[in-house]
Amino acid sequence: MRKPIVLIAALVLALAGCASLPTSSAPAPFDVSARDGSGVQFSAEGPADGSDAETLVSDFLLACAAGPQDDYATARLFLSSASARAWQPETEILVYDTDTAPSVTAGSESDSGVEVTVSVLGVASIDASGFLTRADASTVSRTFSLVRENGQWRINAPDNLVLMSRAAFTALYSLVNLYFPTAEGTDLVADPRWYPSRRLASHLLAGLVAGPSQSLASVAANAIPAGTTVPSHGVEVNDGVARVELNAVMPTTEGARASLLWELTRTLTQAGDVSQVSVTLSGEVLESRGIPSVPAYSLDTLVGAGPDGVGIVSASGVTNLGGVSDASNPTVSPVDSSLVAWSGADGVYAQRAETSVAFLPGNAPLGPSVDRYGWVWGPALSSSSVSVGGGSDGAFTVDIESKSAGEIRAVRISPDGTRALVIRGNEPGAWVGVVERGADGRPQVVRSLEKITLERGSVIDASWTTSTGLVFVARDAGGGDDQLVTMPLGGLPAAVSLPIRVTSMSAGASFSSVVITGTDEEGNQQVLVRSGALWQNAPEGFTSARYAG
Repeated sequence: MRKPIVLIAALVLALAGCASLPTSSAPAPFDVSARDGSGVQFSAEGPADGSDAETLVSDFLLACAAGPQDDYATARLFLSSASARAWQPETEILVYDTDTAPSVTAGSESDSGVEVTVSVLGVASIDASGFLTRADASTVSRTFSLVRENGQWRINAPDNLVLMSRAAFTALYSLVNLYFPTAEGTDLVADPRWYPSRRLASHLLAGLVAGPSQSLASVAANAIPAGTTVPSHGVEVNDGVARVELNAVMPTTEGARASLLWELTRTLTQAGDVSQVSVTLSGEVLESRGIPSVPAYSLDTLVGAGPDGVGIVSASGVTNLGGVSDASNPTVSPVDSSLVAWSGADGVYAQRAETSVAFLPGNAPLGPSVDRYGWVWGPALSSSSVSVGGGSDGAFTVDIESKSAGEIRAVRISPDGTRALVIRGNEPGAWVGVVERGADGRPQVVRSLEKITLERGSVIDASWTTSTGLVFVARDAGGGDDQLVTMPLGGLPAAVSLPIRVTSMSAGASFSSVVITGTDEEGNQQVLVRSGALWQNAPEGFTSARYAG
């Protein structure tokens, strides 16, 4: 008889069923999002005496779902003695679709052993550093070798990984950011990771000490001194204060101390039980006159274009810019609403306070992008370069690392200016790369591109929302409604249907701030602004509109 699963909270009783392997009826799973410190926990018992091979593996997978709560102590009870000591489960997590129950099949048994195969519909994998890699929706199989030990089946020499349902994974792990100062020290760059919600502050500190991902090496600097180590007990949190102990030499300058405190505070306060950070380096208290202030981003500034030219929307109405005609898909700087750019009949135009600052010849049907340094990203010059302007020397070329032969349709720059979202051809996804800059934030090249693949459909348009959120409009060649796909950088997507056939889209400061341009079923031109779950008409006279950036 199988032992019951023991759960700490009634909520988890329902959720754990998502991760179990039902044998008699279809599961009824649901996803649950839980902040660390919420008290939601999994707990599973060890192997039952006399379990057959399939039952043992099924119960092992359930124990793995509880692994982050007990450091996989229960899961190790299902392994042979030697394997229990050698197994490294946190090397990789294979996340499978919650709505599809795993298939567990045992082969022919012998006196010495049996093999059991588990097949799941893969969703993503997460490596030991917390990086998530999306997987195509396809069946993934893993084989477990079982041996007899003291008359009981035990798993021998398993791969260094665990299988976990998406529901269990998103309940037990948190998508967080490691924050590192930009190379010039004026902002923090987010480096997304998935860490166990239990002892989250300790995982965050370990990630900071290890440093930024390789792709960010050219744009971010770790304020934690090289060679720093942390005590084995990690971060202690009491009454909302995270006490950080670093075995390192105290930085000698006020700027370096401020950057270190900034990095630690911004990162560790993502943990739900942390509101303040106290830091010591080799026993010496880290003190600073204050942490730097980040730029004030105005991402919800909406600007539209129509027969009357270009207008900026505010609570008091629409302020039209003088001398503008034949404009479409306008935008503004995320830090300076006086800097406006738009697509014209023969290229991209930009002006600050109604004074021209750039003209970039060419075709930019989805509109330009304006970064926080004041540079205007315009038409593509080739499959690996775009035209940029905004300075006294006019237009110049910025190369984009090419991993695709598709033409560049648009480039969107993240609010913090460190990443570029590149839309190519009719691909089922887009590319995110790192923007390397010189003096005055002048862009030089976009490197380290990584593909963001959507589950289906080609990308019509894409946008940033904050510096870590992505929004796409996707269209399936087989028909159906256009889809609005939202996805945190490094995270998993969610999609909703759109009310019109979209030609362009832009997002503001959140996933709920979206404006779309397109046609309805009768072929009428529509410009709609999202307000929560509803779509409302943009100000009268607009034929296109976009948010800042």
